[in-house]
Amino acid sequence: MPVPVNNSIITSLIRNAGLDITVEQIAAINEYINLLIEANKQINLTAIVEEGEIWRKHVLDSLLIFCALAIPAGARVIDVGTGAGIPGFILKICRPDLQLTLLEAQQKKVKFLEKVVARLGLDGVDCLWGRAEEVGQNKNYREKYNLAVARAVAPLNTLVEYSLPLVQVEGFMVAYKGPAGEQELAAAKKAINLLGGGETKIWQHKLSEGEEKRILVIIKKEKTTPPAYPRRVGVPTKRPLK
Repeated sequence: MPVPVNNSIITSLIRNAGLDITVEQIAAINEYINLLIEANKQINLTAIVEEGEIWRKHVLDSLLIFCALAIPAGARVIDVGTGAGIPGFILKICRPDLQLTLLEAQQKKVKFLEKVVARLGLDGVDCLWGRAEEVGQNKNYREKYNLAVARAVAPLNTLVEYSLPLVQVEGFMVAYKGPAGEQELAAAKKAINLLGGGETKIWQHKLSEGEEKRILVIIKKEKTTPPAYPRRVGVPTKRPLK
């Protein structure tokens, strides 16, 4: 599938993000989309199955972070609850310098992620099968990342307990949210402070008129997460921090 390069939304977003997307990178995204559509016939990876909609609702949505946050060269990035590899794969294809970990709890989805890495020949990508609560207590991953991203995983007061323990001090967590993002942030303020988060920012964007507003919740990590967090598997969902 060719990218709709004449689409002003796409070209404007790429320009605003400061990205210089090559023909090879477009081809890699297209190959990823084809792999996703094919695998989705056997595994529930996405409810969006039309190629153009995948570009709009997955690819472009993933790219919003480049408009909202300056990500340093060679940054270590973890995509928490990555599912089909979104936004992680899109970020990696567009910024090959990033060192990416894709964290996913379902083994069958991890096998798909590994297939994509092999087919696209991506270097610096670790497909990690595990639960965020356990990985966040593992010294090999705890507070090792410049950036944690998460999209459509959980309400923010749960998501911060999954993600902030993985972020190093002075790093960032970015949650991709819909119109309720501001309300979720207000409800998660105490949890953010408890887990070491500090300054927060809301970044908003509409891809076009009539489309749902997209919100990125950006949280800076300002102090070390207390050792008690994240709590054991299942607890952040059953008893979110308030």
